[in-house]
Amino acid sequence: MSPRRNDKAPHLKVVNKPNGRRYFYYRMPNGDLEPLKTDSEQEAIEAANALTTALRASGTLVEKVLNLADNPQPYNPRNPPMMQVIDEYMNNMLAVKLEQGKISQQTFDGKQLVVNEYNTLLGKTPCQQVTTFDLAQHLKSRSGHVQNKHIPLLKELFRYAIAEGYRDNNPATELQPKVAEPRQRKRHTLEGFQKVRTFAPEWIQRTMDIALYSLQRRSDLIAMHRDHVNRANKSIKILQQKTRNYSNPVYIQISMGDALWNAVDSSLSSNIPCPYLVHCRPVRMSAKVRDAKPHPFAVLPDYLSKQFSKARDASGAYDHLPKRERPTLHDIRALGILMYFKAGYSLEYIMALAGHGKVTTTEHYIAGHEQIRPVAVNADLSLDQVNVDEIDWNNTLLPPEIARLVDEGE
Repeated sequence: MSPRRNDKAPHLKVVNKPNGRRYFYYRMPNGDLEPLKTDSEQEAIEAANALTTALRASGTLVEKVLNLADNPQPYNPRNPPMMQVIDEYMNNMLAVKLEQGKISQQTFDGKQLVVNEYNTLLGKTPCQQVTTFDLAQHLKSRSGHVQNKHIPLLKELFRYAIAEGYRDNNPATELQPKVAEPRQRKRHTLEGFQKVRTFAPEWIQRTMDIALYSLQRRSDLIAMHRDHVNRANKSIKILQQKTRNYSNPVYIQISMGDALWNAVDSSLSSNIPCPYLVHCRPVRMSAKVRDAKPHPFAVLPDYLSKQFSKARDASGAYDHLPKRERPTLHDIRALGILMYFKAGYSLEYIMALAGHGKVTTTEHYIAGHEQIRPVAVNADLSLDQVNVDEIDWNNTLLPPEIARLVDEGE
């Protein structure tokens, strides 16, 4: 069905779909349809009228443009603008997958960020007018790694358009990504890690140790809470953030060896009153940053990465590498995986601890109940178990399962 004019808000456009869903848009002075993120018509009316009042208050030129917007080009329900198709795709496909636990919040947010690019690029273009050439030109300057993220998403977006009857073909089908460039960032060496650690502040040292021995991602490091730690048996429970919306999230209980426990115990004994294991007392903090934190002394992901990089560069451990090639905080996970492997731990042991073994996706639920329980894993690596001198840091061959873990992004 076509959008209808709402007499209570002249610039509000309402699209009614056959499945009963309704979409509200505000027609901007330049003709763009801006999605109004609400399911309530009354809220949409109020928002549209507020926008019109604000725009008219800005001058007579805007007034004229707004009046012109009352008579836009005819709307074709069979060939809607891409902004409508994108809005529907986000709500009818990606949001539903998120609710069903088929994708994580992190995946949803990442795809939403990419889709917003298409809204800027193609928003006003009628769906049927988008060509393979348009998409190829948009991706032309992107790296192979980036293209490998965009192309599957574009294919899915236009498959949705076909399913809704907006198109007969998929312009993204013929897109081919460039060959991915060789990895630029180098790996940590144990010597480099230890040198950075000596230059890092105490809270970064603790975080580096927890990352190395627990193999957890940055998002899980900053979410570790003292309430998740059992001092009596030296264990910690972790519901991995990347999987928390999955049907079977990765939920593990790590029994800590001495090296990991010492770092965690140091966090628990810190003189900074904060319930999160990764914490620090900031020199200054804006209201915006404070509002984004679960606790004033908790640490946000970007801040953690930047402070680690600051200590890394101050240490001079990787001065022989250009900055873009220097290993990051995330690469400590890869170093830990290598250390466990070189110490003789089994693939199953390493994959379970890192949250990838089949053991972490089975037996999550007690039979007949919906109560989730963690899978028991161990983290008892000691660096004394590793003959560091025998490691070729640039040419170490790893089993495919471990290699995939090492190359995994955040």
